[in-house]
Amino acid sequence: MIAVSYKAFLQPYIYEVEQRLQTLIQSESTVITNASMHILNSGGKRVRPMFVLLSGFLAKGEKEHLIRTAVSLELIHMASLVHDDYIDNSDKRRGNTSVHMAFNKDTAIRTGHFLLARALENIAEINDSQYHQIFSKTILEVCFGEFDQMADRFNYPITFTEYLRRINRKTAILIEASCHLGAVSTNLDSYTTYHVKQFGHCIGMSYQIIDDILDYTSDEVTLGKPVGSDIRNGHVTYPLIAAIDVLNQHEDYRLEQSVMELQQSSDEAVFDYIIEQVKRYGVHSSEVLSRKYGDKAKFHLDQLPDSNIKSYLIQIHEKMLKRIY
Repeated sequence: MIAVSYKAFLQPYIYEVEQRLQTLIQSESTVITNASMHILNSGGKRVRPMFVLLSGFLAKGEKEHLIRTAVSLELIHMASLVHDDYIDNSDKRRGNTSVHMAFNKDTAIRTGHFLLARALENIAEINDSQYHQIFSKTILEVCFGEFDQMADRFNYPITFTEYLRRINRKTAILIEASCHLGAVSTNLDSYTTYHVKQFGHCIGMSYQIIDDILDYTSDEVTLGKPVGSDIRNGHVTYPLIAAIDVLNQHEDYRLEQSVMELQQSSDEAVFDYIIEQVKRYGVHSSEVLSRKYGDKAKFHLDQLPDSNIKSYLIQIHEKMLKRIY
């Protein structure tokens, strides 16, 4: 039984990550610096840095590489948030005004590009071709995910496979890369690296499915954005797919018809109807799907040798799958 929580253990390392983020978002452009500071100060759980650090600490290696990796992956995550909000024209991010609303759309795009460039610059001195291949592939997948997000708006039907691919690119790929690159940074053995990478993928998928459920079942204060933001922005997620499937089995096609005819300009009553139907018929199946990925994540953790670091990963696993925001 370990004496401290993963947060207490990681606190000094996360502090170092925060300090470096503050330094790296400085630029010659005051506007870009301010916009970058805006997204940095909007909060965040630093999930990706935590996974980088804990995965790396499964072996003994170069701590500097771990810190750089944690910082750069968080910068990529920040850039993706700025771009996502721009694509969806979302007013809020974690309860704060989104970058394109606080500044303007051109500044948001440039800020996202700047953060990506800083992320790459920060890891340039790491001399490992495998590491850079993983990192570059991750950025490509994130970019493809943004393209998917634009193409999928108010585009129904969407298949189950398409949904899984989207959430992989939206969320799971960065968490998987955090675990994978953390392991590679400290030369972890291939067996353990494989399982920690798969753990990252599965926990990332489970995490995003929970996020998609909460978008319908939580409240605006907790979410920091309006309830039903996904469908209001034209994104069909699994809770809605599951609700449509349940109702169609009972030969009730009204929900599917509403989604097929949906536009951003649709009446508020239509969105309210869809949200209510999802709450009634789509949540259970989505929770089951999330638990399946959570169980897979736990399976891969169970393959790791016992250690305090493994115990910390189990703590995070349990907390992420029970989160309410």
